[in-house]
Amino acid sequence: MRTKRYLALLLAAALALALAGCGANGDKDKNKGGAMTIAPAQLSGEEQALADLLALGMESYHIFDFQVEGAKSVRLRAYELSDGEWECVNHSVREASDGAGRIALTFGKMTEGVRMACKDSAGLLSSEFTMEAADGAAPLTFATSTLTGDVKIGLDEEIPLAVQIATTKNEIRSYDVGYFGMPREYAKHGYEHVYAITVTFSASAPSEPLADVSAAPSSEPSPAN
Repeated sequence: MRTKRYLALLLAAALALALAGCGANGDKDKNKGGAMTIAPAQLSGEEQALADLLALGMESYHIFDFQVEGAKSVRLRAYELSDGEWECVNHSVREASDGAGRIALTFGKMTEGVRMACKDSAGLLSSEFTMEAADGAAPLTFATSTLTGDVKIGLDEEIPLAVQIATTKNEIRSYDVGYFGMPREYAKHGYEHVYAITVTFSASAPSEPLADVSAAPSSEPSPAN
């Protein structure tokens, strides 16, 4: 059973990378927000036809187009909420280039596997991992939020792309990804697991140290949706 699950994950990851590769070299005007923006991807006709041909359930693929200038590196991070603070559990970094690119996140339940991939003219960055949920046989309910609109990119500013809650509670309050900067909003509800995936376009080269930009706990009112 475990082998079948990982084979399915690898297949999903390969398909996500195929879509990411198509988009990264496509029309640079697809991202309408300007030279420093990231937004949910609009699949081209060719990409949509490929997804339809493969009967690909796009609910497990979270794809974002970006345009960036002046970045020397791109960093993908995955977090789990621990004692009201974000704890980084996976971190990947590589050189970045000016222009268009695409980020593809592949997951259904993050406890069953996650693939993060970023592609631009500088190359491909990818990482595979599983969020551990040591809850025995307790059934978990999952709720996922992703970036839904154009967001302005600021160098060295962390941008949340996806947040997922995994809990045994019957009711889950769904949060916009903007709540990533206010982790106590999640913590106060007592959810057993809260995960997040972010991207940072940095003015620092991959070999240079980057200050910890993870979100500090906050008691401020939640951002508007």
